Order: sequence, then structure tokens, then C-alpha cells
Amino acid sequence: MNYILFEKETGLLSPLSDLHASFELMTGAFNNIDRLINSISSNDSIQLYVRPEIEDLIKAKYSNFEVNPEYFNPGVYLNGNCLWYPDHITSIKNNRSYSNSNGLIAFQADVKISIGDISHYIEQQSQVSTKLDSVISISYIWDIFDILEQSINLDLELINISKQGDIHPSCIFINDENIIVNNDVKISAGVVLDASEGPIIIDSDSIVDIGSLIKGPAYIGKNTKLNPGSKIIGPVSIGPSCKVGGEVEDSVIQGFSNKQHDGFLGHSYIGEWVNLGAGTNTSDLKNNYSNIRLYTDKNNFIDTGKMFIGSIVGDFTRTAIATKLNTGTVIGVGANLFESGFQDKYVPSFSWGRKDRIGLNRFIESSKKAMSRRDCAMPESLKQRLITLYKK
Repeated sequence: MNYILFEKETGLLSPLSDLHASFELMTGAFNNIDRLINSISSNDSIQLYVRPEIEDLIKAKYSNFEVNPEYFNPGVYLNGNCLWYPDHITSIKNNRSYSNSNGLIAFQADVKISIGDISHYIEQQSQVSTKLDSVISISYIWDIFDILEQSINLDLELINISKQGDIHPSCIFINDENIIVNNDVKISAGVVLDASEGPIIIDSDSIVDIGSLIKGPAYIGKNTKLNPGSKIIGPVSIGPSCKVGGEVEDSVIQGFSNKQHDGFLGHSYIGEWVNLGAGTNTSDLKNNYSNIRLYTDKNNFIDTGKMFIGSIVGDFTRTAIATKLNTGTVIGVGANLFESGFQDKYVPSFSWGRKDRIGLNRFIESSKKAMSRRDCAMPESLKQRLITLYKK
């Protein structure tokens, strides 16, 4: 079977959508595209339909797949903001479309569709559809906080269970059968893994250092290090190649980011290549317990209807030591925060403190250095996309 992951209505996923397709958001032990890959046969094929402004980025990341090809082959079309599991995929029938409360989620087509016609074709499928409310979809970044516990539990079934890591004999495992420790993981002395309220998955080549606590549900990604005394209180999802310390609760760190020191991170979504300085703290609950409003720009906001939301932080952003992030703070791509007191609740991309903007060349060079520390080179497609965002 051929599967086509498509994007639709991604504006409310900003600032993460500035550099990522909707199917790249971390929503458990996987992002949505990796979950699909783990749910289908190795003989199946995948094509990707994304916004033109990120096409080159996605082509560089997913070179094994066709991205925005001239023609999309017959197959099953899946909305990239959905969490796709095997049972959902097999329920999709030919020449029918499906939706949930957030709109169109899937349809199957038995004809080739050109890149010029695909957008109109998707809109047509939205007109009449069958309800499939069991499929989870993400309209806003903060929706992920509501589904993270469920998704980590469901993702457990897609992961090969093993306990092959280097586990110190002083470690305490609670609800042992709900804990996965994959190859080449090191669990140091005095670590407590408590899976009584949800599974704990520690992926390959990770380190959980002395005296850390992980309370599930939690996913710790490949090549990630939890510093001594870390407190991970689920549901938490930490992507690959991160360094994490202090207290993290009900949050996602997408990957390649640092929160090495003490400080509280709660109900927050952190993008890639982010560095949170020592003592950076997020507030995720207002003193008057009222709903949290998130600003989409300096003048416009959305009432989320939620009582708990911390910060949403775009890629390549950095905070100085002792930075205070207020309840419902949104920070764009490449911002630098270092001034005293609570930061503004909306921080535009490439901000330098409250009043200035970082120089473009300086930003590109420092970002390259950050990536090189993880043995990664900045692709030309990423550099050009960052330049485009900067000049908007």
C-alpha cells in the first residue's frame, strides 16, 4: 500500500511549524511519521505533501521518501497532525473520507493526483466524511499535553521489549513489567524507575545518572542523558540527543536540546537545538487559576480553555541563567532571553532581549556551532529557511 502524509491547517502549530512539518511533532515515544513507519509493512511506500516553504527542509530530512512529487500515487491519505496506529489505518476503506472533531483526517483514493490538484482534492474530501473519533489529532501545540499519557501507553505496543542495558544493582524498579530499557543504556546507582502510573521507555545509548527519578508514563529518547538527581514526572517525552536535569513534568523536549541544570519545566513544549540556562523556570498555573491565554503575536491571543500551560519554545532559542518564563509564554525561533524579571508572554523570533534583534550572521554561526556539538552539520536547506524567516 502507498501512504501519503499530508499537511492541513498548520498555522496554529507555530512556532514549531516554522521549521517542521506537522508530522514531525513529538507526540509520545514517536513523532507522527515515525509512528506510521512502525505501524505499516516494510513493503509499503510513503509519499509526503508539505507546504512549499518547508519542502527543501523535508526533502533533506526524509530523502528516502518522495516529497511533493509531480504525481501522488493511489493510496491512503493521512493527515500529518494525527497519531496513526495499525487498527486505525486498516479501518480506512477505498473511496471514502474520514474526519474527527478537528476536521478531515484521512481518505483513500484509487487514482493518481497531480501536485497542482492535490490541495483542491483534499478540500473536496473535507465536504462529506465518515466520523472516526478514535483517531487522536493535534490542532494546537497544547493539545499534546492532553494526549501524552495515552500516546505513550499506546506506543509501548510498537516497541520491542527488552532489558539489555547496564543496570546498577542498587536501582529500584516499580512495576517492572512496564519498564523498557533498550540496548546500550546505562542506569547508574540509586535510580528509581516508577512505572506504577504508566510505562517507562528508555531508548538506546541513553544514560540515567546517579539518583535520578523517572515516574511514568515517560519516554527517554536515544542518546539522551539525564543528569544526577533529575526528576522526570510523567507524562514526559524527551527526544533524541538531549541533556536534561532538574525537574520536568508533563512536557515534551523534541530533540537535540539542553536543560542540564536545576529549574522547573512544566506543561511545556521545547523544540530542537534549544538551550535553557541554569535556573530557568516555567510557570504553568496562574495564581487565580483562570484559563491561560496564549498570544499568536503581540496583539492577538487565544483563550486555550486550559488551566495548565507553561511555555512553547521554538527551535534554536536560548535562555540565560535564572530566566523566568510566565504562564502561557510563546517564544519564537532563535530568540535569546537574558533580562531580569518575567519575560514577555510573547517573544518574537530572533529577539535579543526585550528590545533588540540578533544579527543574522551571528545567529547562523552560533547555530552551526550548537549543531556541531552534536556532530551535526547545518544543511543548506535549513540555513536558507532560517534566512527566509529572519527576513519576513
